Amino acid sequence: MDFAHAVGIAARIYGATRDASDALFLAHAMDVARALGAAASPTALNAAVLHGIAEDTEWTVEHLSELGVDAVVCEAVELLTRRGEAYTSYVRRVCDAPGVAGETARLVMVADLKVSVARTDSDALRERYESSLPLVQGALATSVA
Repeated sequence: MDFAHAVGIAARIYGATRDASDALFLAHAMDVARALGAAASPTALNAAVLHGIAEDTEWTVEHLSELGVDAVVCEAVELLTRRGEAYTSYVRRVCDAPGVAGETARLVMVADLKVSVARTDSDALRERYESSLPLVQGALATSVA
């Protein structure tokens, strides 16, 4: 699947919905994809633009799969979906995830954390994101080494 198709899926699912800070969910997803940088793989870009779908909407990873989203992207999106666990447990789970999907999830999480640090008005959230960033970057460095 190409990036344009993933963006189309995200646009169709998110529409004009906004988060608690009144930002468009789609804009955030695109910001995360942009934060991956010019060398990002299609898999990482697709996972970035779709990363919040299962958490922020009623759509599931299974729905994404039915729309033709690649299995590795679906697995990365699943990894990036909080399951009601504590935030630190969620970050640790993503850090410990094996394989290409785990590496992709970590790349997207780093990009998401950077975007979220720059965007949040909450000092508590900024501190949470800033403290998580080195953990995920360290896990990413280990997985690509």
